[in-house]
Amino acid sequence: MLNIVIVGAGDVGSYIAELLSKTEHNVIVIERDKKKIESLSQTADVATRVGSGTDWQLLDDLLELFPDLFIALTNDDETNLVACSIAKNLGYPSTICRVRDNRYLNRTRLDFARLFDVDHFVGPELLCAQDILKYMTSQQSVAIEHFAHGAVLLRTVVIPEKWKKSDKPIKELSIPNGIMVGLIYRKSEGKEARVIFPHGEDVIKPLDEVTFIGETDAISEIHHFVGIEEKEVHSAVIIGGSTVGINLAKLLEKKEIGVRLVDKDYDKCIKLAEILPKTTIINHDATDIDFLRSEKIGQADMVAFCTRHDEINLLGATLAKEVGAQDVVVVLSNTGYTPVVNRLHINHVVSPRIAAANRILSQVISGKVTSLISMYENQAEVIEVQVSMESRLVGIPLSELGPLLPKDFLIAMIQNRGRIMVANGNRIISPGDTVIVITDPKHIAELEKIF
Repeated sequence: MLNIVIVGAGDVGSYIAELLSKTEHNVIVIERDKKKIESLSQTADVATRVGSGTDWQLLDDLLELFPDLFIALTNDDETNLVACSIAKNLGYPSTICRVRDNRYLNRTRLDFARLFDVDHFVGPELLCAQDILKYMTSQQSVAIEHFAHGAVLLRTVVIPEKWKKSDKPIKELSIPNGIMVGLIYRKSEGKEARVIFPHGEDVIKPLDEVTFIGETDAISEIHHFVGIEEKEVHSAVIIGGSTVGINLAKLLEKKEIGVRLVDKDYDKCIKLAEILPKTTIINHDATDIDFLRSEKIGQADMVAFCTRHDEINLLGATLAKEVGAQDVVVVLSNTGYTPVVNRLHINHVVSPRIAAANRILSQVISGKVTSLISMYENQAEVIEVQVSMESRLVGIPLSELGPLLPKDFLIAMIQNRGRIMVANGNRIISPGDTVIVITDPKHIAELEKIF
C-alpha cells in the first residue's frame, strides 16, 4: 500500500485517483476547483485538498503523511512540470508528470526530466495515437501490446460470425504452437457483457473478443487460425485537430500513409497545415453527411474521430458508418458510453485516461512488476512480473499449481533465459524468470507474495 499525492481532479486525474483507491492505496488529491473536489469525493474513497499543485507550503505540509509518489495530472504541462520539481526538491521520492506537448519528451537539446526532476513522463494523447496506429497495422486487432521486450505479443481480435468451432472446448482446438487463449470478452443479446478467464473446457463463440498471447511471430499469424482477412491500410481520415489527431497524423506521415485531416476551425486548419506538411487539411464540419459523401470518406481504409468532444465523435462515427466507412475508430474520454459504442458497432475505441492509467499503474506497482495493461474497464489486468528466489511457485509443475490458484488468475507465458514458453501444465517456474499473468485486479495485491 502506497501513499500517493495526485495534482489535478480533471478527467484523467479523477479516473486514476479512483482506480488507485480501489486497489487500496492511500490517495490525496489536490485541486483548485471545489466542484471537481466534491464530484470526486462522491465517487472515490480519497482525501482531498483545495489548492494548487505549485503551492510549495501545501506540498510541504503533506510530507508528514510520508508520500511515496507524486503524480501531476492537470491539463497544463507547465503546472505539472513545476509541481514535480517542487515536490522532488521538498523530498518526495518519486514523481510522474503528464504532458500534452511531445516536445518535452525530446531530449536532443534539453533533458526536461532532469531539469524538472521528473522520474516518469506520461502523454495520454500520444499513447492514444500510438494505440490507434497499432490497431491499424495489426490487421483488425481490438488491442495489441508487447511484453518481454517485444518477444511476447498480446493481441485481441473479434471472432468472425462464420466461426464454426463453437462446439469445441479450447483444449480441443488446434491452436498454433506458442499461443494460448488468455481472455474472452463476451457480449450476449439482452445480457451484460462479461469477461471470462478461459480454461480448457470453455468455448469460443462468434463475435467474442478473444485475447491471444504468445510468441510474437506466432501471434502475428493468428488471423489465419481465426479466419480474419488481412487488410492493408493505404489511406486514413482524421476528424479533429486535437492533440490526439495531430499525433496520429504525424505517425501516419512517417508510415507514408495518405492522410486527410478535417477540422471546422479555420484558424486551427492554418496552423495544422504548417505542422503537418504531408497531410491534406480540410476545413469543414465532419458531422455534415453531405460533406462526408462528397469527400468519399466512406472509401478511406480507416476513419478516426479525434475531436475533444465524445458526443461529436460518436455522432460522426455513426454518420461515417452510414456513408460506407468499414473501419471506424473513436476517441472517448467518458467510458460510460461503452454500451453505445457496442450498439453502433464501432471497430475500435481509445481513451486518454485509460492509456494514462495503464502507464501510471505500471509505475505504481513496485518491485518485480515491470508492466501492466488494464482491459475492459479494469475487469482484467495483464502483468509482467519477475520471479524471486523466495517464490513459493518455484520448481512445481503448473499442472499441480492450477488447483491452488484462483479461477480468474492465469499464468500465460514464461520467459526463461531468453526462451519464450507457453505456460502449459508441464512447465516449471524458476527464479529470475519473467512471467506474464492475466488476472482479476483483486489479486494484484497478492503478486508480491506469490512471486
